[in-house]
Amino acid sequence: MKSKLVYLTKLSGDKASIYSIVTAASKAPFLDHFIQEHQEAFTQDLLSIIGRLRSMSNTVGALEIYFKLDEGLEWNDLVCALYDIPDKHLRLYCIRLSEQIVVVGNGGPKNVRAWQEDPKLSREVSEMMHYSRIIRKKLEDNSLRVSKDGLKFEGDLILTR
Repeated sequence: MKSKLVYLTKLSGDKASIYSIVTAASKAPFLDHFIQEHQEAFTQDLLSIIGRLRSMSNTVGALEIYFKLDEGLEWNDLVCALYDIPDKHLRLYCIRLSEQIVVVGNGGPKNVRAWQEDPKLSREVSEMMHYSRIIRKKLEDNSLRVSKDGLKFEGDLILTR
């Protein structure tokens, strides 16, 4: 299935760029699905997560302290979780490429000790690990590049499964 990296203009700033992924089947970024799915039950949590993304992009960059790192199964897959503060119920799974580029995916509430115990969270993390492999491969073969200022992707944004 064809997918594409999309730059989220409304969430990106001069300190960090926020990207998401659109699949041919969905036509909307993963982040939009995440928001729509959880807006009724987790309004405050979503506001916290969106506020943190805006703070990163406009003020401080995508610092490690904002994320729970090493959420994926591979040591170098760059998959991490962004969660709401202070309750930490809702997880948004991401690929943190640097302090300047984050690819946000989907997620959900974490009511288990480990994401592997929840079928939905397991699916979301696995999907982000898959896209991380594609992005890292494209960066390695130079079909996808990071701009000189470190804030944007350049080149082929198509992510083929």
